[in-house]
Amino acid sequence: MRLGELLVRWGLLTPAQVDTALAWQARGQCRLGEALVHLCLLRPEQVQRALSSQLQVPFVRGEEMAKVPAAVVRSVQPHVLARLRMCPLRVEWHGARGTLYVATHQPENLPRLDELAFISNFTVRPVLALLEDIERTLRLHGVFGNRELAPIELPPDDGFRLEITRGGEL
Repeated sequence: MRLGELLVRWGLLTPAQVDTALAWQARGQCRLGEALVHLCLLRPEQVQRALSSQLQVPFVRGEEMAKVPAAVVRSVQPHVLARLRMCPLRVEWHGARGTLYVATHQPENLPRLDELAFISNFTVRPVLALLEDIERTLRLHGVFGNRELAPIELPPDDGFRLEITRGGEL
């Protein structure tokens, strides 16, 4: 079943709302779920839960991801996790071979899942998660560096303009 049909069946959207989102999707060249969120028709979590059902993949929220032990996250090299935007959640061992459950915002992206399986030497099972939850958890475990950048306050613009010239000119 297509995502729009599923959301109508669940009573979260009307057919007219799906049509509006499909038109927005066509103009913006984005996914239907992104269009639904942009148009404020659904929250990101509602879209992810519907995708979870459609793709028959489990869904995990950020609160649960925050409980992932550091040792599990360290089971894959940080630069790989940062590049793939995936977060290990759990490892299960079956004899000499392990299964890695990994949070991803693209569980249908088989080349990326295969790449992670090859690099990690685990069987990889995707779990759907919001990208911002994945990135927050990876930051928490230092994957993107040891510290978060804090925003800086800039003074109000008082009309002063800085003139930039080439070297040697005054």
